[in-house]
Amino acid sequence: MSDDRVASPDDFTAPHRQIWAIAGPAILANSAAPLVGLVDTWAVGHLPGAVHLAAVGLGSIIFNYLLWAFGFLRMGTTGLIAQSRGRKDADALVTISIRSCGLALFFAFGLLFVQEILLRISILALAPPDDVAQITAQYFYIRIWAAPATLLGYAITGILFGMARVRSILWLQLLLNITNGILNVTFVVGLDMGVPGVAWGTLIAQWLTAFASVWVLLRLLDKQLLLAKIRQKATWRIRSFGQIIFVNGFIFVRTIFLMTALALIMRVAGTLGEVGLAASHVAMQFMLLMSLGLDGFAHAAEALAGAAWGHAQRAVFRRWVYLTSAWALIASLAYAVLFWLGGNWLTGILTNIEPVRMAMAQLMPILVLLPLLSVWCFQFDGVFIGATAAPAMMVTMAISFAVYLLALHPMADAWGLQGLWGAVLLFMAARGLTQGLWYPKLERQLPQGSSR
Repeated sequence: MSDDRVASPDDFTAPHRQIWAIAGPAILANSAAPLVGLVDTWAVGHLPGAVHLAAVGLGSIIFNYLLWAFGFLRMGTTGLIAQSRGRKDADALVTISIRSCGLALFFAFGLLFVQEILLRISILALAPPDDVAQITAQYFYIRIWAAPATLLGYAITGILFGMARVRSILWLQLLLNITNGILNVTFVVGLDMGVPGVAWGTLIAQWLTAFASVWVLLRLLDKQLLLAKIRQKATWRIRSFGQIIFVNGFIFVRTIFLMTALALIMRVAGTLGEVGLAASHVAMQFMLLMSLGLDGFAHAAEALAGAAWGHAQRAVFRRWVYLTSAWALIASLAYAVLFWLGGNWLTGILTNIEPVRMAMAQLMPILVLLPLLSVWCFQFDGVFIGATAAPAMMVTMAISFAVYLLALHPMADAWGLQGLWGAVLLFMAARGLTQGLWYPKLERQLPQGSSR
């Protein structure tokens, strides 16, 4: 099925094919990122000592926090674009696209301006050992210059998801991750550049993909309408950004909670020594692999349920939620089986450091449970994004974050690395539970009738 056929929110012709037309390419595209993370971990994991692997893990956490704090550029944009598509409002679709890209570049250049402050705060907050901090700083000063390309990519990806142009996203993600993987192996293994080689590979790959993303977007949008909207003063008035800022503001706060929770994993792991820090970085690769796969069906919910929401169809919205969720549950079972049967083998590929392997073996039962308890928070994220239910996303995340904070240190103190990741498991389960309890309220916002 081509992207063009994923168009009508109430078209239930071959609904499972429609879901897979979005979820399939999205899973392939999303899974490419953790695969490159595995390649990076393999390359750095075979350098002498755990300090290099710990530094890359710490640097990744810093940039995940800094850049995914602006993940609203993807999520908020997707919901608004999907609803515009459901209403067949080309004018709004182009306007939202322009504003999202403009916001992305504004925030990115702000990050470049305050980069020194950001690094100092990050090192202070995460408190790594001195040798890890020194290598992490080298990584940071290179990779930060990819920020404009990365945030612009978030905005364009949000536009493409909202338009159900998932195959375009697949090709762009393959370009990004294959280029990134090849460059990182070349720089780290071939040229012996160490951890800075990983940063340079990411920088070059991000900018190459940003230029390609702009080219793809220009091919999809009506160029005359695009130029007309860019020239209109109304497009750029601050007050005209009200809707997108309202949605994105709540998602921004929600994302800060999420990224803080993930950053605390490495902060607490750092108190357990270099082995605990390195093992947590490896475990994060499992978590990333799982999450980006489950996100494929969340993306399907964003596009399909989001279009139904824009067309104000409660029954259609509900059906897309149920169908995409059924496939997400199947995917979570597949991930659990994969980790159960192949988790220790995968760890052995990632690192030859025996203490890290032993720590990961102890964590494996928790990692097996992780997809089974996490699937609902990923799926409801997609549903809430499609409905642009940003306040609900923020409130449910805040409640879950509070539960996580209350459990994190007592569990880590009592059971060490296993207690730390047990708290992560509790956090993900709490997210899904709170969103599930909120969902009926979300549904009631739609009328019973068939359309506006």
